[in-house]
Amino acid sequence: MLRSAPRRFVDREPERGELVEQVSLARTQGEQGVFVLQGIGGVGKTALMLWCVRDLAPSFDLVLEISMGASAEAKTVEEILDVFLVQLEARVLPPTFDGKLAVYRAETARRDVLVVLDDVDSAESIEQLRPASPGGVVIATSRQRLEAFEFAEFTTVPLKELSEQHGIELLSQGLDPINDAEDERALAKIAKLTGCLPLALTIAGAQLRARRHDRPSALLARLESAQDFLAEFKVDHDRKLEFVYEASYQTLQPWEQMLYRRLGLFPGRQFPAWAASMLLGEGAPVSDTVLALSRATLVGQLADGRYEMHAIIHRHAQRHANEDEHPADVRKLCRGLAEAYLDFAAGRELVLSSRFHFGSRFDGSLAPAYAGEDSYRRAVADLETEMPNLRRVVSMAAEEGFADLTWELAEAVANFLFQRGRYADAVAVHLLGLAAARQVCQETGDVRPLVALHTELGKAYYSIHEHALAAEQFTSAAERIDQLGDAAAAVPVLAKTLVWQGLVHRRLEQYETAVEHLERSARLVADPAFPAGLRLREERLLDMNGAPILAEAGRVAEAIEAAERAAAHFGADADRANHAKSLANLGEVLSEADDERAEEVLRSALMLEKELGIVDFEAYTGELLGRLLKRTGRAEEGNVVLARAAELYELLADQRAEALRADLRD
Repeated sequence: MLRSAPRRFVDREPERGELVEQVSLARTQGEQGVFVLQGIGGVGKTALMLWCVRDLAPSFDLVLEISMGASAEAKTVEEILDVFLVQLEARVLPPTFDGKLAVYRAETARRDVLVVLDDVDSAESIEQLRPASPGGVVIATSRQRLEAFEFAEFTTVPLKELSEQHGIELLSQGLDPINDAEDERALAKIAKLTGCLPLALTIAGAQLRARRHDRPSALLARLESAQDFLAEFKVDHDRKLEFVYEASYQTLQPWEQMLYRRLGLFPGRQFPAWAASMLLGEGAPVSDTVLALSRATLVGQLADGRYEMHAIIHRHAQRHANEDEHPADVRKLCRGLAEAYLDFAAGRELVLSSRFHFGSRFDGSLAPAYAGEDSYRRAVADLETEMPNLRRVVSMAAEEGFADLTWELAEAVANFLFQRGRYADAVAVHLLGLAAARQVCQETGDVRPLVALHTELGKAYYSIHEHALAAEQFTSAAERIDQLGDAAAAVPVLAKTLVWQGLVHRRLEQYETAVEHLERSARLVADPAFPAGLRLREERLLDMNGAPILAEAGRVAEAIEAAERAAAHFGADADRANHAKSLANLGEVLSEADDERAEEVLRSALMLEKELGIVDFEAYTGELLGRLLKRTGRAEEGNVVLARAAELYELLADQRAEALRADLRD
């Protein structure tokens, strides 16, 4: 007997309508249609199939439906034929498989039959159970993503998890109307925790309906504090959600099980192929193993050699890692991941900048990740893609007590985070890095990590206009520099720290003090102890950062000369971010001097900043250009540019947005 379609069902209307239409079209054209709904366990394949069958059943002579159970308890095709032949009221039930198959084909040749197969694990099973009549159709579901389905020219329909909106709708069906903001937020968080997986949402919804006096926030609290997250998704004592993935796990081969559970140790749900290689180790059949997990829909393939695990599957894999991997192996794998990501980040930082670093990967032993004209763009793209994982890896390294790797990771990503205006990320990462640096210094006496992380945290605080905190960090860095004992390292680092202190004083409108810090820095750069190979770049950085300060101190001619030197230098340098900044600073001092070149330079800076995606630079340069245009009689054009700058400031949660909006209203 055909199962009823589930009462609680949301979304899927596009897939449902298209599938019904395709089935009707196939029958009109006299073709035998085979349609396979694919997706991870619990994504709602069976629910969608049953709704489609409900729509289609009246147009068929007979519907044959069965769950094949693609697991250790799967039904064989012969066992299914025994069931189907009874439903077909066959007069003969042969004892052999071939005989049963012949009778099945004869019986289905005489009428239009819709065959419904739930949880199929092979194309061969579908082929054997295809009805013989031209008007016969098969609709199947499968957790497998098999090439054989494509080879057989079946129509595959991939299903994804629900959107957050539809996830909340499914979760709240049957509940009393919710008018409390806290409960609305709780429902949204529950949907997010489940990755909007229909099975998990259906179970959670049933729990909420069964415990009507409990608020959604109570269920959320239970889920957030659960030691075994999947075990919370049960109906009475039946752990329905866990069973789905456990059944899939048990069908995997040893290599596949190993990679699956080790991916549970990976701190993010999206991962690159090289991370899978690292987790399996040298000599392992990585490509075949990842492909097997992809075919089993336990991982999904993304663009550019990346993969993804659903949040629920990741939790299941993580539980197996905790249960099946030795704690010493887990720690070793976590350290290996941290080291691999440090190499990844440092290799790309070497492309972005030639600035001085203390970390061990910057001693010349590691080559830049890319070379050539497109290297900057590729390095930035890699870091943008992997930054969520890099943040989690820093946290993981800190939690595991890998202090030596934590501070180096923080230093390796600092320049990228600063260039891209990701200051909240920078503060979070550098706080972890600084704590690790303190531990390293305590254990080894090495103050270099402290110098690096005080400086980077100071820059992050400076960027979010926390001037007192920034000054405190730069002061701490300067105090530690005296303990380095290595003039070749101490002098350039102190010179840079003085520049940052000068920039803080500029923000506080203490221009003379700011100039004094710049002049002290310049004397250090000219000192014979300063590394000769770094001197020219540091001089130009001083010019770039110092030019606006000189202009505000009334030394406009010096400011223009300094800004022009910086722009010329970085225009011929691989460091495109500093090229953009040097142009912006040149435009700023030219604007201060009412120099007619200011507009052209600012527009060039703005164009480069847009190209590089440096949002905070683009916002500030846009503000400078907009104000210049208004000052020179082009108010309408200036307001358009200022409005765009205000939008960018808002994206950055920068307080300058409101000031610009006020100017535009006036």
